[in-house]
Amino acid sequence: MSKVVVIFEFAGMTHKEYDAICDDLKARGLLYTEQRPSHVSFERDGKWCVVDVWNSAEVMMEFAQKGLIPAFQKLGLTPPQPIILPAYNYIGAEQEVTSA
Repeated sequence: MSKVVVIFEFAGMTHKEYDAICDDLKARGLLYTEQRPSHVSFERDGKWCVVDVWNSAEVMMEFAQKGLIPAFQKLGLTPPQPIILPAYNYIGAEQEVTSA
């Protein structure tokens, strides 16, 4: 299994900046992708957090280069380094994958 969990923590980011990044990605047709079967965002202890599941680290890095980094730059923000972890088990709405 090549699925990965990607965690971002943005110190000082607001929900308005997060929404602006999502709007930018959506306008460029990059918000929705089958390569990212799961996405959740939330605020915790003054940090905006994002947890994604990606089909591979490679497709996530390609998305970051083409989508996230330009969206952040438009807002004058520096994207944080992601934490990328191999997924052991992924259970989606219609899928379960366990690493061998």
